[in-house]
Amino acid sequence: MMRAFHITRRVLLKKRKAERGFVAMMGVLIAIGITLLVTVEFGTSTNIDMMAAANYRDQMRAKFLARSAQTLTELVIRLQQRIDNVKELRGQIQITDYADQVLLAFCGSKEEVQAAIGMSTDDIKGLGADIGTCGVENPMTTEDDKINLNCSNSTAAVAATLKSALDALVFFPAYDPVFEEEDAEGWRRDRALQVSAILDYIDSDTLRNRDRGTNEQYGYENLKDDYRPKNNYVDTIGELRLARGVDDRFWALFGSAFTVYGSCKTNLSTLDNPQLIAAILYLAAKNPNDPMLLDPRRLFALAGLVAKAKQFGMNFVDVDDFVGFVKDPTAAIGELALMQGTAGGAMANNALSQGLPTGGERLGMELDKAKLSQMATAGPRRTYRVKAWGEIPRGPVDENGMPVFPPIRSTIEGVWDTKVVIQNARRTPVPKGAWVYQKED
Repeated sequence: MMRAFHITRRVLLKKRKAERGFVAMMGVLIAIGITLLVTVEFGTSTNIDMMAAANYRDQMRAKFLARSAQTLTELVIRLQQRIDNVKELRGQIQITDYADQVLLAFCGSKEEVQAAIGMSTDDIKGLGADIGTCGVENPMTTEDDKINLNCSNSTAAVAATLKSALDALVFFPAYDPVFEEEDAEGWRRDRALQVSAILDYIDSDTLRNRDRGTNEQYGYENLKDDYRPKNNYVDTIGELRLARGVDDRFWALFGSAFTVYGSCKTNLSTLDNPQLIAAILYLAAKNPNDPMLLDPRRLFALAGLVAKAKQFGMNFVDVDDFVGFVKDPTAAIGELALMQGTAGGAMANNALSQGLPTGGERLGMELDKAKLSQMATAGPRRTYRVKAWGEIPRGPVDENGMPVFPPIRSTIEGVWDTKVVIQNARRTPVPKGAWVYQKED
């Protein structure tokens, strides 16, 4: 009896020890699991923080590379101004059109710079970017080839010229559907009312078209989100979308012809918008009943030739050059083709050999220089639109050597006006020229 009791007690003790060992083992496993979980979470969090810090670092690098590229474009623009001051070179050399190649020596990678200049840059400071690359989107564009709507706040004569330009821009019958139907907000308007709405949104008075005894009533207060016209200079062209009637359809047709920067006169040397060229030809015609004006198809064909004048080797150094070209484009290109050994002559010869896009008919019309000079000028560019960028590659690559993540890129878009004087200059005298618009992405 006693022996059986001891055997039973021994079995129970072993069972208890086994249970205690199991509990202890489970406790250790749970502790190890929690430790592993915390460790993995800590490692993941640390890796994420390191990647975020690296991204912030590279974003900062890309941003300052883009700023460096923009500063270099300012140097290129000032060099262009020096060239434009030489009468013999004016209109012949436009180095801003090759700004991307100029910046390559300072912004490109080691391999790109070596390929560009034909020598190693190991012993040369200042060439190439040590980390990442930068540059500008080529070519630089200009705002000189558009209608400056801020000029509605200028003198009465300038505002009247601006109104005439807008009237002519929307005049052509091909645009009838835009004005025969309601805009996106259900507002009905004809051409005259649309032009008035645009100008009255910006001009500082409260009169319609500056006519005494009238007022600006375009129903802004009746909109779902009511607001008032600005009645002041607009800062960006995008603000024009708030003017009555300027919906997506109107903007798609005419938005490219507008700006809020630069001179109140369109620069004929940079003009390449057939719509705006046709409007200028319509207003500047010496004969209001010229057959070209009575046939919109032929008028736009002539405007297309003028828009391609640079491709034919033509440079409008002054208004007389433009008047002469419009009078007989084929003859003007033929005269230029006779100038052997010049870039313009080679381009003109090439254009004549391929055939001018005239449709086999004679195109041309006489312009009134005085009328043309009221709304347009010719000569060096005043404004430049620049889009500079900086780019930093990210390290991880796959088995094929391709980057796992896209590079970090920063862009700065700006408009440089060569006639603006910096108001808060640190040192005087200050040369003319300043950034009047900048946008960072």
